Amino acid sequence: MHIAENHTISCLIIEDEAQSRLYVKDILEGTGDFTAIWEAQDLKEAEAIIREQSPQLLVMDINLPDGDSFELLAKLRQSAPGKSFKIIFTTAYANYAVEAFKYSALDYLLKPFTPTELLKAVHKVLRQLDMASFQVQLETFFYNYREEQYEDKKIVLKSTDTIHIIKVKDILQAESDNNYTIFYLYSGDKITVSLPLKSFEAKLAPSGFLRVHQSHLVNARYIKSFQKKNNQLVLENDSHIPVSQNKRAQLLAFFDHL
Repeated sequence: MHIAENHTISCLIIEDEAQSRLYVKDILEGTGDFTAIWEAQDLKEAEAIIREQSPQLLVMDINLPDGDSFELLAKLRQSAPGKSFKIIFTTAYANYAVEAFKYSALDYLLKPFTPTELLKAVHKVLRQLDMASFQVQLETFFYNYREEQYEDKKIVLKSTDTIHIIKVKDILQAESDNNYTIFYLYSGDKITVSLPLKSFEAKLAPSGFLRVHQSHLVNARYIKSFQKKNNQLVLENDSHIPVSQNKRAQLLAFFDHL
């Protein structure tokens, strides 16, 4: 059964269970459409293969031994924006993640899945829209991806004289100030950290933070409105955040997917 028109697809299977990796690999090899199929058992191995081989398709388990697969995607988006690939997520948990997938229109498979279900998903994702649209879907997923651990997820922010342990949900936005980053909290407090804003983007993206400007990273849950005429976001504390012209279309598409 052929699933791709040009029969030149490369794929990376990211799964910690060897038997599951073999199951997926055997199904894909049976189509005759894949020129290369790599395997990774954790995020570290997957990142190395993605950077070196540039696979066109990822069949990716969500929960891996060394972390959450969304952390890897956020990291690659920041450090290797030229890498483009389509993704089919797999999960054994029919709970919060499934609803988030539905809202963002990303493709996922609930384990255990049949060969037919896998091939249908691959066929669908290969025929999807361009990578820009996929990135919007991924941003939407990050926003809707809420589990209990997110509500209690914390980040360590080190200022000059204090180590702050802050709940991620309490951060309204982060602003760049040369090589420093200023965090604005829902309480009204501010924390200045001697690290650039880009060092926090990948870490916060899976928690629903959007880079809307070179100098601003905002928590999407606190967006109150978008003033299209002057390209400004208004947050729940009535602060106004500029949106750069090259981020405007992506932001509008993000709103359309909510």
